[in-house]
Amino acid sequence: MESSDQPARAERFLPDWIVGGVLRLSLVPGLWAWARSNADAWPGVMPDMVAAATVWNIPLVSAAQTAQIAVWGAHLIAFMLTIGFLTRLVGLTLLIACAIYGFWVLPEAWTSVAVFAAISFYLFARGGGALSIDGAIIATLR
Repeated sequence: MESSDQPARAERFLPDWIVGGVLRLSLVPGLWAWARSNADAWPGVMPDMVAAATVWNIPLVSAAQTAQIAVWGAHLIAFMLTIGFLTRLVGLTLLIACAIYGFWVLPEAWTSVAVFAAISFYLFARGGGALSIDGAIIATLR
């Protein structure tokens, strides 16, 4: 079997740094817009968000804490995705958030959760691509 250093055809057609960057940046506008629409002055959240969190019935966490974690976590995750820092950890966090959303918050929205989870899994498995802080760190360590 012949081995070469040539990238596979799919990698040559659409490099991983493009796919990782596009997927990473595709999540940012939605996360940021949702977080800004539910945020109040730090560390508060809109009263409607706390009321919604009481309906979610997430175990072990109060409704006010759930609302704060969701809103300010979305801000942090959107920022981290923008710069590409700790992308794999962010992907894992988003996978956990998808599971919580899909099981407790709105099980009827499983189609949207599946798409969001697929993108999150890609980020968890492959990272944010070469055009990220993670990619720059890995490149300098080689």
